[in-house]
Amino acid sequence: MKQYIKVIWNKCRDWFVLFCIFTATFSYAMFQGGFVSWFLFYSFLPFGLYAVAVLLYPLKKWNVARDVKLQPRFAGDHLSYDIHITRSSAFPVYMAAVKEESNLLDQEERTIYPLFQRNAVIPYERSFVERGEYEFFTISIEMSDLLGIVKKKAYYPLHQRFVVYPQIYEIDIPFLLAGIEEGKNEVSTGNQSTTLVTGIREYQPGDRLGSIDWKATARKATLISKEFGHYHERSMIIIADVMGPLYFEERMSFLASMLIHEETKRKKVDFLLAGDALFSQETSEQREADNLLHHLARAQPISNRAFETEFQNIAIQKQHSFMVIVSQVTGTLIGQIQSKLSPHAKASLIVVKNEGAGLSDEETVIVNGIQSSALTIEVVHIDLPLSLKEVRAEISE
Repeated sequence: MKQYIKVIWNKCRDWFVLFCIFTATFSYAMFQGGFVSWFLFYSFLPFGLYAVAVLLYPLKKWNVARDVKLQPRFAGDHLSYDIHITRSSAFPVYMAAVKEESNLLDQEERTIYPLFQRNAVIPYERSFVERGEYEFFTISIEMSDLLGIVKKKAYYPLHQRFVVYPQIYEIDIPFLLAGIEEGKNEVSTGNQSTTLVTGIREYQPGDRLGSIDWKATARKATLISKEFGHYHERSMIIIADVMGPLYFEERMSFLASMLIHEETKRKKVDFLLAGDALFSQETSEQREADNLLHHLARAQPISNRAFETEFQNIAIQKQHSFMVIVSQVTGTLIGQIQSKLSPHAKASLIVVKNEGAGLSDEETVIVNGIQSSALTIEVVHIDLPLSLKEVRAEISE
């Protein structure tokens, strides 16, 4: 009942305010009867009548359109678009507030003064768009009278979505892939396959007891099963950290650069992204690579879980060579990588950092202590633009 009364009040409030003002000024003029009182009433009369006209004006009949002139595709690109407003009548509109509701512009509001003009164009620009998935939801227009006593608002649903992928860099991908390509499949020449844990889902009747992820079950207080994917021996397996906040944007750019590289497209590469959930995808087809890019565009760092925890749960067949992409070297991670290696397989650890940042003293000690020749470590530097560095700083905080 209270909600119903509130809706009625919101619809009738402006009419009630106008009625009170008209009644007050007219009553004052009638009872006082002097020049000042009647002058006050007649002075307010045109403003009051215009306010009534605003309340009766069909604002919803305006035609509103969004024209995107320059749509960003990769982080750092430019966004430019116009909002076109067209109306059929020349009713004098003193002021209109136009608000674009989206997760990109933070509901930026523009004020226009069309008066008798029937067409209006509002330009929107953003010189640097960050990685992510963006949506435009609704354009709202609010008009008011000259004194701001009454307001009228209309919504125009213009839903539009686009994805901004991580920034792309020129990286020597063939050199990096060669580190694991030389050692893969030296034991078996058959067409066997290995099974990896590729994700988790809610338990379904018929799932084996061994497929239950007990750690995830404890976290979510409901039975969670592991999902498995099959990887053929001829696949190159790349496991990437999509969790740690340290140099997160640099890592996303490196992974995107690797995905779109011709060498990666030419080979059959299996990507396993360890983030909020394990995301697995091959890159033998363009559609599959696009799915991975879309996942990288939406990925967000997770500070309450360590990559080593997820990596430990990934089962890799002994003869498989693989690549691990991180931004921080730890003794635990090195031990886990070596435990998954056989004498005939190789592993490559790619450490992605910002330009000018090298291995820390602790990381250097860990790397120098590696005895196995089957594990190679490469440090890749990504020089982010200033705006992306600010994003990285916010993530670190």
